[in-house]
Amino acid sequence: MAASARSFHTRSTSFPSESHPNLAGVQECLHLVKACEACPSRKAQVVTKLGHLKDLYASMNAFLQLPLTQQALCGKERLVRELMDDFLCLMDACGLVKDSLAHMREEHQTLQSMLRRGVSGLESGICAYQCSRKRMKKDMAKCLRLLRNMEKHVSSSNDNLDMVDQVFNDVRAVTVSTFNTLSSVISGRKGTQSIFSRLVSSMSTRSDEDGISEIEKADAAIFRLHGTALKTVRQEDAREAQKLMEELDVSLSEVELELEDVFRCMIQAKVSLLNIVTGC
Repeated sequence: MAASARSFHTRSTSFPSESHPNLAGVQECLHLVKACEACPSRKAQVVTKLGHLKDLYASMNAFLQLPLTQQALCGKERLVRELMDDFLCLMDACGLVKDSLAHMREEHQTLQSMLRRGVSGLESGICAYQCSRKRMKKDMAKCLRLLRNMEKHVSSSNDNLDMVDQVFNDVRAVTVSTFNTLSSVISGRKGTQSIFSRLVSSMSTRSDEDGISEIEKADAAIFRLHGTALKTVRQEDAREAQKLMEELDVSLSEVELELEDVFRCMIQAKVSLLNIVTGC
């Protein structure tokens, strides 16, 4: 009887994908997330990747609901606890990104209101936005450090894994990669020049396929108004800034919605893992 139990335990942890469509579904979602790396548009890549990431966590949660999965993971308490810890870190990263996007939208709406209504204080509004962007960059730097540490952990855990372990490892890896992309986009392009000194020069008309994100374009338009009294703001510059902020608001709103869905699915998967730990 003991030998039979051990044999069952060994079989249950291997989970061949052809016998377990739920695991195959997780692997298919993993493939779709990874395929987004080849997407030429940074915006399309982020939005599409987040959509697939949401589906990935939903599929993984369904897999975690299987009695066979729960039985197998009862013998992998260390793996489950590591996954729970990693989910907490990833949810923290997701929260930082969501908060930064929401704050950026609020700042843009304030500036748009000033430009539309001719409210005084545009100069101070832009200065406040500059300070806000610096805080966002610090938050994203913190997020990137957190993700880099997780990336090292995932890379060091790649050897001698069975199929289930490898799938979970891949889930963590693609999540880290996705949030890395988002954090980098919010931070803006890297360089030795400050964002202000770089952006007060002539506006670039290159698209994000050429490496200029919508966030950078909006920043450029906003900072071109810096040092200009509201009455002397060129209408062309004001219209350009408003147009870019409005377009960016649509994009950020789309990303925020996808992030909310991802966050919710991550919570559900974490709860499933917690139930496995408490049920063992």
